Amino acid sequence: MYNVCFMARPSYDKFSANIYASIKDRYDNNIKGYFITMNDKESSYIHNELGNDNIIICEVSKYFKENWEKFTFNWFCEFEKKYDCSPLWSYVYTDRFLINRDYEYVVKITVGYFMFFEDLFTKNEINFFYDETIATLQSYIGYLVGKKLKVKYLCQMTARGGLDASYHYFIDEPFQMDMLFDNKYQTNQYSVEEVNKAEDYLTEFEKTDIKPVNMAFTGQRPHMSLRYFLCPVKYLNRRISKYSNDKYNYMYYQDYKMAMDPIKFYFRYLKSQKFYQKADYSRKYVYFPLHYQPEASTIVCAPKYEKQLYFIDSWAKSLPADTVLYVKEHYALLGNRDISFYKELEKYPNVILINPWESSRSLIENAIAVTTLTGTAGWEAMMLRKPVFLGGEIYFSNAPGVIKIKDIYYNYLPLINGWKQPQRSEIIKYLCEYFRTLRKGNVYSADPASLSKENINLVADSLVQQMNIILNA
Repeated sequence: MYNVCFMARPSYDKFSANIYASIKDRYDNNIKGYFITMNDKESSYIHNELGNDNIIICEVSKYFKENWEKFTFNWFCEFEKKYDCSPLWSYVYTDRFLINRDYEYVVKITVGYFMFFEDLFTKNEINFFYDETIATLQSYIGYLVGKKLKVKYLCQMTARGGLDASYHYFIDEPFQMDMLFDNKYQTNQYSVEEVNKAEDYLTEFEKTDIKPVNMAFTGQRPHMSLRYFLCPVKYLNRRISKYSNDKYNYMYYQDYKMAMDPIKFYFRYLKSQKFYQKADYSRKYVYFPLHYQPEASTIVCAPKYEKQLYFIDSWAKSLPADTVLYVKEHYALLGNRDISFYKELEKYPNVILINPWESSRSLIENAIAVTTLTGTAGWEAMMLRKPVFLGGEIYFSNAPGVIKIKDIYYNYLPLINGWKQPQRSEIIKYLCEYFRTLRKGNVYSADPASLSKENINLVADSLVQQMNIILNA
């Protein structure tokens, strides 16, 4: 029998519920599902979708309200020792919802989640903690407590590298590493079929600029629309909503303050355009595409450099006289970055801010090197056998030609001079291993197509297969 703890916050609530139902109908009628919800609205959804048979709702807001006074500073210090997570503040700063809250509130929320998961995992026989990519303190603490109490964290991650959304791979730790990837891939043997598949993919990639899957849902050029005029209505609705005023639910608490952001971002985007320049491809440059923030790609996977100005500062002071740094704004949610950021960039004479609509592919192809914290541009540059300087931990950090950097300050020249371009055959081997780990099924829950019965069954098949491998190991 499978005992699985599912995260069920939007938009993962529908996805998790459907996966549970598929496993129950097709594999294990006795599967026990523990669903973590944030409030009574989410709890009602799970009950209405799945009924009460073998379903346990674990509602965070209710638990926190009942135990709020127990969440003390002493426990904050105690849990840091108990779960081997010193310094605990480094984990707090991985949460984009929590980092701007006051000290006492942060302590209580942190302690609350340690107690919540400790109670959940010790009082129930749970095998797996099934969640999205770790992008909040809630998920991170679930991972930490589960690791200590032998509850295995599993996540199905959308395949990267320009593949369509119908494939995924498994991760079992915070840094989105492919858990099935064999790092000895260069000495592994691959079938003719596997090699041909990798060869076809690489050949197509070399000819075509392939966009990441998620850019179909983000990265649209901002324009005035009706939704901006609805922002005040959204603000008023949230302002009086009990869910926006529930302090026990930190992700939604006071979210009415962000209701007007789309308008603010739009006008900020218009103002920011004066800072952008066109790329001059006759110049010698290192290319750095900015990351959208705050997001797990930086605050979880590259915490040292999540303040990207610090990363840029280190690069600007490390480049030789004939080289500049091209920095390109991320075109997802343009305007979310404060204008002061661009004003700071102007203080660096060898740093040039490139228009976000400039072709990233052209910037990669003409660069002498690409640097990123964890971004897809690093994968693309690796595929084109360009030098890649990686400032964080991400799935392609073990790929040919990737240089992992803990500190670029004064280290660029010795690293670039010692870099050796990989053979194309090395990239083929890497792709063979990568493709070998992929499973069928669209796990991008923001895509309505992921909820089709056929797709849910594929995802459930993959999850059951992986759970069986772990349980039988």
